[in-house]
Amino acid sequence: MFKGSSLVISVWFNNNTLEKRVMTKPFIKLFKTPNNYYVFDVNHNEIISVSDISFNYLSDVANGSEVWNPNVNEELSELNKEGYLECESFVKEIRHGYTNNLKYILGRKTNKITLQLTQDCNFRCKYCIYSEQKNIQQRTHSRKRMSWETARKAIDYLWEHSVDSPKVNVGFYGGEPLLEFPLIKKVVEYCDIKFSGKSITYNITTNGTLLNEEMIQYFNEHDITMMISLDGSKEVNDKNRVFIDGRGTYNAVIKAIETIKRVSPDYYAKLTIGMVVNPNSDYDCFNSINIVGQTLEKLNIMANILDQEYDDQETYFSDENAWEYGYQQFLAILAYYKRVSDNKVSSLFNGMMQTAVNDDTIIVNAIPLMSADAPSGPCIPGQGRLFVSVEEKLFPCERVSENSSATCIGNLSDGINVEQASNILNVGALTDSECKTCWAFRYCTLCVKKSDDGEGLSSSKRLSRCSEARSSAFNKISLHLLLKEVLMYYQEQIRL
Repeated sequence: MFKGSSLVISVWFNNNTLEKRVMTKPFIKLFKTPNNYYVFDVNHNEIISVSDISFNYLSDVANGSEVWNPNVNEELSELNKEGYLECESFVKEIRHGYTNNLKYILGRKTNKITLQLTQDCNFRCKYCIYSEQKNIQQRTHSRKRMSWETARKAIDYLWEHSVDSPKVNVGFYGGEPLLEFPLIKKVVEYCDIKFSGKSITYNITTNGTLLNEEMIQYFNEHDITMMISLDGSKEVNDKNRVFIDGRGTYNAVIKAIETIKRVSPDYYAKLTIGMVVNPNSDYDCFNSINIVGQTLEKLNIMANILDQEYDDQETYFSDENAWEYGYQQFLAILAYYKRVSDNKVSSLFNGMMQTAVNDDTIIVNAIPLMSADAPSGPCIPGQGRLFVSVEEKLFPCERVSENSSATCIGNLSDGINVEQASNILNVGALTDSECKTCWAFRYCTLCVKKSDDGEGLSSSKRLSRCSEARSSAFNKISLHLLLKEVLMYYQEQIRL
């Protein structure tokens, strides 16, 4: 994945425009660091170090001020002879590699199911995707709950369709799933018998405020992984995360976490805090609890950017917030290389470098484009995050709209509609020509949710989200270059 030599300590770039590729330009993306120049050959999925002369020429070709001539200098001529810098995408058909095996995978290799125990909640978070006020596509809060018959039917479905999966997972979701604690116990007890001899794990996502000692002990005894939602400091959290009567929820959540710590320190140590981060909030407000607060000391923090997809709004990052985010990333990188103490880094960014290392492995091992291929982004719908609603409908995951016919892939009685699942797996076909010629093909993050306009799958909706996918891809590759070059040229400055 990495050809030639390089030198870099930080990465600067501009990646805001959608390239309209024609056949007279190489299918590449250019990356410039303070000390080196790179070409990302999209077809081969390789990053190539080039001279400044070649880089500048390719830049001129990209902006139309030069006509492409692979023989303009020896370096580019040699690369072209080796098959690089071709002007046409290798991809001729948008078709996911698992398409032909989808019936088998969904029939025998399902490995996770998430149960919507209830659509009710004791919170009314202002940004909630189920909000009665802001939501325009998703279902809203209701008193609907999952019956034991439906829950058992869902578990039986998982058992029948996980024959070739060595381990399975059952997730509890809502609404607020702790409203249905007796049902959770029945499901766990049934699963422990049903899946005897097979590895099974459980997880639950909760606001935590209904927790009591009995629940904590039960979850600990059955090793049920828990994520509690909390958006940072009291000031930040209580702006949006409120009870039905409008009161802030921070104190109640903290009390629940403190109870977990008192009742079961071992279970507390495995707790994850899920934070919804408004990109226009001051990161110091999050850090005031992540770094200083003793209650959440050393807990795993999983941060997600505020999701406004079903409000039909794009997430906006102010310039000030972008700078602050970049600074926190910079501190995380320095801490990774032992240049600053870990306690200087916001917990929101603790996992960033591990993610970057994982991405680095993916980039290094990336395969070339194939004639029949599909942009990354969609998972295999129905295999890894199958979501079962209270009404027995099946969805690819819990994040898609439950009101959309485009995202529903079946029901517990009839099973998964393989054709519908295939359409979601190959959602890139909506924007066939654009995807085939997009430099971020292998690093796309657009799933079916980004293509659902409430009435069906929409090419225009999908294209409207392309800039965020390309930006993400550019950041991943840029950080990959940084990691490589620090190790190659700055050993004396780092402490591993």
